[in-house]
Amino acid sequence: MSRTQRQGPLMNVILPWNDGAPVCFCEHCRARAREKGIDAERARKGFEELFVYVRALMAGKLQPADGVFTGFLRVLLRYPEILAWEYQYRLSREEVLQGMYGTVKGIKPAAQVGWHVDHQPSSWDLAYRAEMSYEEMAPYSDFIKFIAYHDILGPRIRFWYLARLQKTVLSELSLEESLDLYYDLFGYDKKVEPKLDQLDKTGFSPDYVYRETKRSIASAAGKTKIYPGIGFDVPWGSAPVPADPEKVYEAVIKAFEAGADGIVVSREYEEMRVTNLRAVGRAMREVNARK
Repeated sequence: MSRTQRQGPLMNVILPWNDGAPVCFCEHCRARAREKGIDAERARKGFEELFVYVRALMAGKLQPADGVFTGFLRVLLRYPEILAWEYQYRLSREEVLQGMYGTVKGIKPAAQVGWHVDHQPSSWDLAYRAEMSYEEMAPYSDFIKFIAYHDILGPRIRFWYLARLQKTVLSELSLEESLDLYYDLFGYDKKVEPKLDQLDKTGFSPDYVYRETKRSIASAAGKTKIYPGIGFDVPWGSAPVPADPEKVYEAVIKAFEAGADGIVVSREYEEMRVTNLRAVGRAMREVNARK
């Protein structure tokens, strides 16, 4: 079970992790574009304009007369090749997985081959969701294990999502407004999930695990198994807050109530506290008793 955890080039521009320019425009990517009828040079030019636009926003050197988000849409409309290039990036990744799946099955047909879907695409990257459903991945996936790390999602949303987008295409929204928009777009219950001032010191609720599991099962349309990754005690900063065993227990219960085929206890064993592992065991015994 393996999967790259990198964003596509579009999200790398508007939700930047570093100062790098969007890539890749190598000879192989350009050849693929020609096969698909995509003008590689226009795609490159579009990404260049978008990158320059976003960097000017981040530096405080630009205040678009028509609005920041309007300016973002303007570049996309002028260069629809940006979206085409982003989609081909995703398709090329999936072709690697298809090749791995076929190779493993050729060696051992009974082997279960599935894929890890990182936290970003599972819980805050709408471009990734739009590019491909789990049903489309199912022909080369015996199972999909998506990250549902309720415990660490609060600070990740606060600093990896809200803070970065406020510097780029959502700079016209306050952080509170952006968080409300996030909850609405992703279908999470803002009544039970953290408020802005709680995000950096608390996790999401077990209800998040339930909703994301339900969505994933619906996306798979019965074509592949869904295993939520129940994550706890994942480090954050120099003094991470230990996970609440009761929330860990409830998250496991909620995953199965939503219809999960199984779970993966995540992230790494050496990080996990015994009290939380016991909470997982208690939940699993209860789940099995209900069958």
